[in-house]
Amino acid sequence: MPNHIHVLMYISDKSPKISVLVQNSKRFMAYAISDYLKIDKKIALLKKFDVEPNKKKAKHKIFQPRYDSLLIQTQKMFLQKLNYIHNNPCQPKWSLANNPEEYRYSRAANYINGSGNYDVDIIDF
Repeated sequence: MPNHIHVLMYISDKSPKISVLVQNSKRFMAYAISDYLKIDKKIALLKKFDVEPNKKKAKHKIFQPRYDSLLIQTQKMFLQKLNYIHNNPCQPKWSLANNPEEYRYSRAANYINGSGNYDVDIIDF
């Protein structure tokens, strides 16, 4: 999505706390986004993420500090969230694809066609 992401993740007893997983994910994604913006010479866009030097150690602030999490407890709820994520790029607000499997950054094609742009472990709740 242009301004947010949706993630379904499996957390086991051996996994770190979700807050640590999200914090680390956001940190490493922010580094990668900053690097890509530099490579693509999108300096004006990168400057929009500048942080005042005295406030943070980070040079750029890509993500907001919060996140929403929800414990999925039933297959019905899992399928509802998965379908929402897959269909989100097709919403008129975004108009990023006509069909979920056509959206480049989605894993919908893996579920719908059996394969896609990314390797995915298909979850059977």
